[in-house]
Amino acid sequence: MTRGEFDVAIIGAGSAAGALVGHLAGHGLDIVVFEPDLVGGECPFLACMPSKSMLHDAGSGRSWDDAVRRRDDIVSHLDDSDHAEGLRDQGVALVRERAEIAGVGIVRAGGAEYAVTDIVVATGARAIAPDIDGLDLEHDRVWTSRDALSTSDRPASVVMIGGGVIGSELAYLFAGFGSQVTTLDESERPLDTFHPEVSRLIGEHLTRLGVEVVNSVSVERVELSDDEAAVHLADGTVHRAERLVVATGRRPRLSGLGLESLGVTLEDLDVDDRGGVVGADHVWVAGDAAGREQYTHVANAHGAVIADQLVGSGTRRYGDSVIPGCIYIEPPVITVGPRWTELEGDDDVVRVEIEVDPPRNSTDEHATGFLAVAARRSTGCVVAANGIGARFDELSHAIVIAIDGHVPVERLRRTLQPFPTVGGVLGDAFGRLADELAGQRR
Repeated sequence: MTRGEFDVAIIGAGSAAGALVGHLAGHGLDIVVFEPDLVGGECPFLACMPSKSMLHDAGSGRSWDDAVRRRDDIVSHLDDSDHAEGLRDQGVALVRERAEIAGVGIVRAGGAEYAVTDIVVATGARAIAPDIDGLDLEHDRVWTSRDALSTSDRPASVVMIGGGVIGSELAYLFAGFGSQVTTLDESERPLDTFHPEVSRLIGEHLTRLGVEVVNSVSVERVELSDDEAAVHLADGTVHRAERLVVATGRRPRLSGLGLESLGVTLEDLDVDDRGGVVGADHVWVAGDAAGREQYTHVANAHGAVIADQLVGSGTRRYGDSVIPGCIYIEPPVITVGPRWTELEGDDDVVRVEIEVDPPRNSTDEHATGFLAVAARRSTGCVVAANGIGARFDELSHAIVIAIDGHVPVERLRRTLQPFPTVGGVLGDAFGRLADELAGQRR
């Protein structure tokens, strides 16, 4: 049975799909979206929004029960009706079935086949289960971030395998509500792609909250029972907790989609900077499924890029914009541009590092922060920033504009920031960076 012809089929209805539909609106295209799970994806229901809500409440003194009630209201009690209706209001045919590609221009779902011109894979990512003896993501004692952010039960103790962005936020969250938390990570320091001082301060703030931060360890095996999870390290140490949270990253959800029917193997899948699958015309991959930076704002940008390929100038690319990211612990952490460790050894890069203690820290009782900013000698423009400090998540916007706009550092040093905002630290940072660049040229 074949159901109609569509210009665009989107497999998955998360952030990338929503952005793509929005950018295609008004172009007269027939669009079908397939989603067997939550329309809107994980961000509004099981990731970004519930985590930020709970992180806020953990730091503001709300009780666990009140925080859960507020979180559940924010995620609409996992009711995606508004998101689904939003797609339908834009003229999209929404099919609440799992879909797979059955060949060139054919998508199969719910026993029916759909003839399409372009196929966009926007299926997101799933939690990675590291190869550890005894680890079972299906066991009641084991949680992924999805479980941790939808639970109504506060565990008395948590062991976290993985101390990256997700691990740090979840450690802050549960410790803030009184759980005993331990993070285990094989890297030498927390978030080891960040500036060393930023890493140190992340660990310091988590430790001050009561988190046991353990780095440079290797997990040998896991023992799971009805009562606890026991994590055995290679050095013989054992960490026990009521819950084991696995936060070791996420990989694109691509298996079972039928890409092989197009002659594409998952091992060799290559997504170009336009979002297109190399070797398969009219097939695109967006958002977390593309295997790039896994942020909602990146997924939204992917949707815009693919829309430009389909109905625009075809000039937009995934790599057009600098990518910012935040860790929403307190104080928040920012990274803008390349990972800080990628700049090491680059002779064209000039860096400045400043301790951040603006007057606003005194009035609002904030702790001292840290900011590192880098520029290129060859262009005289900012290329990256990394820092931790009060309200730095909002500070990141100005840095993004400085980098994306290719604004010379010498011009940036003359900009004004309202007193006494935290943004005032940028004047100091840009001024020192301009002096450093001038000194290098002399």
